[in-house]
Amino acid sequence: MKQEERAINEKATVDWLDRVEVVLCRTSMAENLGAAARAMKTMGLSRLVLVAPAAAVDDKARAVATHAADILDAARVVDHVDEAVADSVAVWAATARPRNLQLPQFEARQAATAVRDQAGGGRVSLLFGAERTGLTNEELAVADRLVAIRANPDYPVLNLGQAVQLIAYELHHAASAPAGPSGPGTGEPPAVRADIATLCRRLEALLEPSGFFAAGGSGEERDRRAERLMRRVRVMLNRAEPRREELQILQGMITALDRARENGRD
Repeated sequence: MKQEERAINEKATVDWLDRVEVVLCRTSMAENLGAAARAMKTMGLSRLVLVAPAAAVDDKARAVATHAADILDAARVVDHVDEAVADSVAVWAATARPRNLQLPQFEARQAATAVRDQAGGGRVSLLFGAERTGLTNEELAVADRLVAIRANPDYPVLNLGQAVQLIAYELHHAASAPAGPSGPGTGEPPAVRADIATLCRRLEALLEPSGFFAAGGSGEERDRRAERLMRRVRVMLNRAEPRREELQILQGMITALDRARENGRD
């Protein structure tokens, strides 16, 4: 009986870890691709996504990855971070610079426990930025939480492979505890990031002709204002972690407003 229970627990662990994706944005060194893949496999992770990589999965990457080359070969390569997280119900950003996005920040061990629980509702993405610049504001805008690694405040510098290894270890550590609920309102499936992005695009298109973004500025200033405001709206929605039905209500509101605007033109 104990062997059967152990087998069930091990399968549950594999199931939720398989819903966690490591997303590397604009990685510039092949060795870091290999180091990340090796760190992942050591801790039971297997899903790797590369966003606009500047480095190729080449012999250097495979040499560093050693027996984790299969993760590199199976990696999903996309052009934009939106595509990387489109099917995710939660997105975490590993960054030392929270900027002014006002996202909740968790230490790695706390984050791992939350990721474990969120993975019960679907795919969870962990974002890592480019080696020299980290995550851009645009990349941070798709996240709903930040994960930080406690380090020496006088020199809190980790390379990409080390950062992936430490967070992957905490996920492996969290796998030893039973998974909790996937979040509030577990009876309704959580919205995925593609749905939130679609809502924001529709809202921006509805607001554009109203003059909301103009604020008396030029076309270029208006575009910057629109980008800045819609990024904040998207961050707000990500942080709220809406359920799919809740997002459908907002979509219906936009449809009704758009229809009323069209009828007003007739």
